[in-house]
Amino acid sequence: MKVPFINLCVSDKIVEKEIKNKILDVIKRKEFILGKEVKEFEEKFANYTGCNYAVGVCSGSAALFLSLKSLDITDKDYVITTPFTFTATAEVILHSNAKIIFADIDEKIYNISPHEIEKSIKKFGKKIKAVIVVHLYGQPCDMEEIVKICKEYDIKIIEDAAQAHGAEIKFRVQSSEFRVKKVGSIGELGCFSFYPTKNLGCYGDGGIITTNNKNLYEKLLRLRNHGRIEHYIYKHIGFNARLDNLQAAILLVKLKYLDKWNKERQKIAKIYNDELTGVGDIITPYVKENSSHVYHLYVIRTKYRDRLMEYLKNNGIGCAIQYAVPLNLQPAYKGKYETVSKLETVQKIANEVLSLPIYPGLKETQIEYVVSKIKQFFKKL
Repeated sequence: MKVPFINLCVSDKIVEKEIKNKILDVIKRKEFILGKEVKEFEEKFANYTGCNYAVGVCSGSAALFLSLKSLDITDKDYVITTPFTFTATAEVILHSNAKIIFADIDEKIYNISPHEIEKSIKKFGKKIKAVIVVHLYGQPCDMEEIVKICKEYDIKIIEDAAQAHGAEIKFRVQSSEFRVKKVGSIGELGCFSFYPTKNLGCYGDGGIITTNNKNLYEKLLRLRNHGRIEHYIYKHIGFNARLDNLQAAILLVKLKYLDKWNKERQKIAKIYNDELTGVGDIITPYVKENSSHVYHLYVIRTKYRDRLMEYLKNNGIGCAIQYAVPLNLQPAYKGKYETVSKLETVQKIANEVLSLPIYPGLKETQIEYVVSKIKQFFKKL
């Protein structure tokens, strides 16, 4: 049996006809740049995340970069983030001429550690202007603690939610009362990618920035469009970073299915959890009680990672490593970051993580096949 690591065909087939009609309508109207679909999608996505505003941009990387620019981050500033993430999270800090502080991660959820954030703040003080948290693999960070720390030190939070569309956190309001918030609505700015393989993906590159701050919203609208305030009048040195109208049309259709597809991912993850708990030395994903995990990736840990990966691939099962080499060990970042620790947890996790197939349309027979091969592998050890 063949089990691909990712297969977009099943979910895309459900929406294919509706998307074709949307695309043909855009083509017929010849409204390709900042058209009505972009505006409508921005409004619907803002509403979905529980934010007042959203600004469509050309990619998740652009969302991160423009977020830093909107906060006036400069070469005098430091920004804390995790090295256990895709390079876009950190490279935008350098593109803003700011300094990177890499903080270690929590060993259970693989996200940036609040304790490490606070240690960084105590060492570097007022030079720190922002923290970019990453809701890795679809699991929210410990935002209650991070928000508390950042409020105390007046540090802005940018949420990199590129892998966590729809994930939620319960915030304690009183002893027995909670308020549920979606990722992207908690910090000053939320950044999403719509790369095709994301939980909500378009047919190319796309991204969006969410915020509850009207001033930031209006500034971002200008920054994504060359700094323009009216025809040939520019308030800022801006960028060409607009969300394409055709991609917005596609996303308008797919947004209606996001919760359904996330639930399907959660159902698949539960089967994996039930079947793989207690198998060999496997550590299945830990989910905090106050969070919902939307499983952009289903990631296990094992000291036999490389051997297991080879075994699965030899048996027709797609799998991958996100991220085998953390950013602090990448040649591009050599000499370009600070840290307050040896980042030992990052290295430990990077040596053990393995992503298994998970996506809407993955059949139970395929999941059972993956599980059976993993069990076979550990029996042979």
